[in-house]
Amino acid sequence: MRNIFLIGMMGSWKSTVGKKLAQKIKMEFIDTDDAIEELMEMKISEIFYEFGEKKFREMETAFFNEKSKQKGYIFSTGGGMVLDSLNRDCLQNNGVTFFLSATSETLAKRIHNTTKRPLLANEVDLQGRLEKIWQERKKYYMESSKFVIETDKLNPDDVMNMIVDELGHSIENN
Repeated sequence: MRNIFLIGMMGSWKSTVGKKLAQKIKMEFIDTDDAIEELMEMKISEIFYEFGEKKFREMETAFFNEKSKQKGYIFSTGGGMVLDSLNRDCLQNNGVTFFLSATSETLAKRIHNTTKRPLLANEVDLQGRLEKIWQERKKYYMESSKFVIETDKLNPDDVMNMIVDELGHSIENN
């Protein structure tokens, strides 16, 4: 089975949906941020503060490029995964990519813990910050994905079922 990649902004339910999807279709789930934390034995926020965002992005790209060459995984990618062109190539060529989209307003309502999200740490205007990040990344999300699912008015089970339906159609058409 080819890989399934879930991309999108933080709070778009990539991990929540990915875990449910993995159970439903019996595939192994990888949250790239969790995997990097395990490898480094540090939290993402600690990596950002100790080494900087640039070094974290290098680690993220190295991990993702190697792991995505293997087949049969569902990946929940970090929100910034699409910033690197190598990662975008992997998303386009090593599986099928679903962009879980949501408005900044919805994302701000969903995100409760900003301490584990270094780009949002100590942010007073959470929605404004999310909108700024969205503007920087939206073209990359769109060009990296095969399918876009607007999640604002859905729940995680709805999103999972839409992915399962789309995968069924995708398999039938190949």
